[in-house]
Amino acid sequence: MAHINEQMLIEWLATGDQAAKELLYDRYAGALYNVVLQLIPQSDRANDIIVRVFIWAFHHIGTFRSSGYHTLFAWLMRKTRELAIQEALPAPISTGSELMKPKEGMMEQFYLKLPTEQQQVFRLIFFNGLTIATIARILAQPEGQVNETLGDAMRSFRQFLKENWS
Repeated sequence: MAHINEQMLIEWLATGDQAAKELLYDRYAGALYNVVLQLIPQSDRANDIIVRVFIWAFHHIGTFRSSGYHTLFAWLMRKTRELAIQEALPAPISTGSELMKPKEGMMEQFYLKLPTEQQQVFRLIFFNGLTIATIARILAQPEGQVNETLGDAMRSFRQFLKENWS
């Protein structure tokens, strides 16, 4: 079962196949968990997010083909980042739409304080959903350098959260 291709896995997931659910989790949970830990360094909260991602995936697998994503990993990564950011940012007092409004929201306040190189990588990862490899090709930089830049931006993000929400 570990050698089935992604299209077959999607078809089995759509039928609710338990083995397919386990395979999806086994293939992607580790990588997604590491992404969550960059934003949420508490393992219990990170575990909760991963569980929510996979529950969401199992219920919404039928929307994958029309989502515009070419791989399950990219589709899961988008949802993982979305849930991790929601968890990292406390619930706003108002409707919450101000969090992402340009030039007004908290994410924009943070993003604009980053050095230019970190802004670029942060924007491409979190707002555009690109992979490290893709960003490295776009910026003509080694993947390790892009990872370092992202790591610096994430440390700044955690500090920003600590300073703005206790």
